[in-house]
Amino acid sequence: MYTNERYSGIRVFWRLLSYVVHRPLLLLPSILFIILMAAMSSIVPVLVKQAIDDAVIIGDWHASIFYGSLILTAVGLGGLASFIGRYMLAKLAQDTVYNLRVEAFQSLMRQPLAYYNRVFTGQLISRLTNDTERIIGFLAFRLRMLIYSIILIIMSIYYMYGMSLALTLVAFVTIIATIFVNSIYARRVRPLFDKVRHQTGMLASIASGAISGVKTVKGLTIENIVMDKFKDENLEYYDASVEATRLTALYGDSSLLILAIAMTGILYFGGQGILRGVITIGILVAFLTYMVTLNWPLYALGFILGDIERAISAAKRIFEVIDNSPDSLDPPNAIELEDLSGDILVEDLYFSYEKDKPILKGINISIKEGEKILIVGPPGSGKSTLLKLIARLYEPDRGRILIDGWDINRLSSKTLRRYIAYVPQEPFIFSRSIKENILLGKPDASMEEIINAAKIAKIHSTVEKLPMGYDTLLGEKGITLSGGQRQRIALARAIISNPKILLLDDPVSNLDAETEEALINDLEKILKDRTVIVVSQRPSMARLVDRIIVLVDGCIVEEGRHEALLRKRGIYYRLYVSWVKRSGGGVDTKSAC
Repeated sequence: MYTNERYSGIRVFWRLLSYVVHRPLLLLPSILFIILMAAMSSIVPVLVKQAIDDAVIIGDWHASIFYGSLILTAVGLGGLASFIGRYMLAKLAQDTVYNLRVEAFQSLMRQPLAYYNRVFTGQLISRLTNDTERIIGFLAFRLRMLIYSIILIIMSIYYMYGMSLALTLVAFVTIIATIFVNSIYARRVRPLFDKVRHQTGMLASIASGAISGVKTVKGLTIENIVMDKFKDENLEYYDASVEATRLTALYGDSSLLILAIAMTGILYFGGQGILRGVITIGILVAFLTYMVTLNWPLYALGFILGDIERAISAAKRIFEVIDNSPDSLDPPNAIELEDLSGDILVEDLYFSYEKDKPILKGINISIKEGEKILIVGPPGSGKSTLLKLIARLYEPDRGRILIDGWDINRLSSKTLRRYIAYVPQEPFIFSRSIKENILLGKPDASMEEIINAAKIAKIHSTVEKLPMGYDTLLGEKGITLSGGQRQRIALARAIISNPKILLLDDPVSNLDAETEEALINDLEKILKDRTVIVVSQRPSMARLVDRIIVLVDGCIVEEGRHEALLRKRGIYYRLYVSWVKRSGGGVDTKSAC
């Protein structure tokens, strides 16, 4: 756990800027161009003053053309400086956020699986997208406006002070009042804008879920429930939007009102000064021009002050993701092995997802190279958890798992992934082509290897019939495929690296009887010459294995061959009878340990 001091606003702000200053070739020129832009904007009223006093009033048209050319040059230089400064700062912002996103994503990829049991995926995605976009907005636009506004105000006050102290005081009061009113508006309307953005996400989430799961919605006849939920969230969006509009209408023209009052004061005191001969007409026009020039920067400053806090909050959430991860998935001095035979030894293994709620209790298993093991048991007995521990997706609370005599916690993840393939109960199919999905098991595999793996998994003939073949794009989560097709693609992905150890988590659980029988027949070839551990609730899997292990309440209660366990008429026998009868009859396993 990190201290609040580490993520204090000042520390986070300076840490964010540290990413920016690492690109001085972009940062320094962009600041210089912003300063030039502000300088050109602040000098224009002075040139207007000179043009009026030294040219227009006395009728010197040559001088008028000269000053007009200077004003046009200043405006042109300011526009050019604005374009270059904006481009360079926007590029700097994108470079900065690119690095932040990469670091945050690398951090997430290094996280153990247990981490994702504690966090919400939507929150992580929001940090990688919404928070980083907020930082881009601050660095690319708000930071530029902050630098520009401050320099413009300082330069403008400097020039105004040189022309008239009285009118400068009027302008200064205007500046303070405008910043104050706009800051109040920003503080009040910002939470509403946040709420609108949040509700937009909620509406998108509800709509996406309802459309993706439309079969479930219609099958359960819950259209009205989903509709009511959508209406409630849409109403909150409506209320926040209306309130934001009300505040905008109330405060939106306040800066214009303050500007009008200020210009009235400047006209009054300026007129008095002209009558007394203290100031010139050019000075009066210059001050009026300054008020118009400063109006937008003063309006923006009210929002910039609030945006700094929002950018700091967004950066804090990104830094928490970056910092809260191991340096590597591998232990220090991880061992690389060139070959594994496939012997597995599980010794006194304990594991729990929650403290004081053990899932596995003292598991001991010895599996020889090439042996096929089936693990069965009632739901919640720890079968799938055991597979995940062997795949080192979780760390055990106690005990160890050895492969060829090596503790898997000492092996590099590269070694484990090369020789161990894990196929979960619900294999995830990415929204990519079939070829890309299979290649995930071995990114450098050739097309010949892809086809060979697909043939072994008995999916090649199906792929060949598709118009785009292996380049066919699959829908989200493989929604365009049947359950059997998803399983076969997952198997092809697993076996393309030719693993010595294959872990299958209930591979036939979601298949119909005909597809199940076909897959089991094909599995006989797939499992050949490999060490295999299969978790399943189907008795049909028993014919593929050498030994069956029965898990109940996190303990091994029976072990042996299918026929021997049936003759024993113990828990496996009762489970088998229950499976065959397709009844929901349970097994009394309270005292299994």
